[in-house]
Amino acid sequence: MKKATIKAIASIIGGLIVFTIAFFIFQSSPSTSQATMSEEEAERLALEQYQGDVLSVEYDDGRYEIEIKGDVASYELKLDAETGEILSLEEKTDSNQVASEKETNENATSQDENRNQEKDDSTNQENNETTQNANKNGTKNVVISDLDAMEIAHDRVPNATMVEFELDSDDGQLYYEIEMHTDDQEIDLEIDAYTGEIIMYSFDQLEGTRQGYSDIMTIKEAREIALAEDSEAVIKEINLDRDDGKYYYEVEMKTSRYEIELDIDAQTGEIVELEYDDWD
Repeated sequence: MKKATIKAIASIIGGLIVFTIAFFIFQSSPSTSQATMSEEEAERLALEQYQGDVLSVEYDDGRYEIEIKGDVASYELKLDAETGEILSLEEKTDSNQVASEKETNENATSQDENRNQEKDDSTNQENNETTQNANKNGTKNVVISDLDAMEIAHDRVPNATMVEFELDSDDGQLYYEIEMHTDDQEIDLEIDAYTGEIIMYSFDQLEGTRQGYSDIMTIKEAREIALAEDSEAVIKEINLDRDDGKYYYEVEMKTSRYEIELDIDAQTGEIVELEYDDWD
């Protein structure tokens, strides 16, 4: 009798253990039913900030991953399923679409102006349009300065510290690649080196907050120190680096004769290393 009772109790306990394990496995498996907000709510929140057509919405590990295609840009973002906070974003601009819309608007403006002109001014109007088109084509071949690119980046993210700056190219497209930091975000931008247009913008939300950069000089100040070594040099790259607890700006410049590399103490402004390499 006692053995039967013990077996019964053991069977009940065993069943409870199996049920408990199965319950926790089910609870830990990712599904949209676990999310505080629904897929529709996440989609609505995303579209309130980034207009376009939603291409996909996926739930994974407590966040929604959403892709949106807009008229002139596409967006990939991760949204916290509990708070609705955007944890990361990548925004890519369709340069061809932007140029097409700009041309359409300019043509519409030109047509409105033509309606208000007398017929005998038509020849002059055609000459003006030809000159404008020539100017546009010429502007395409002029690279905006590094300072202009820095200003464009700071206009987009006013309170961020620039930590990386580089003039780069890809598939024949020349662009400025920039990384910036705030207390709680890491931000990346790509700026068309000819038009000044931001062709890519992304950020990642940090889980905590980082120590600020208030005790070091800005990347613009490091640039001025570097160019004081050779005023004819062109800045190619500037990176903020940390070594043994100290911050340094690593700068790469070029002239018609040399490649120049400098390390600048980010607190004192002292040039701690300077190298000239001949073009080979």
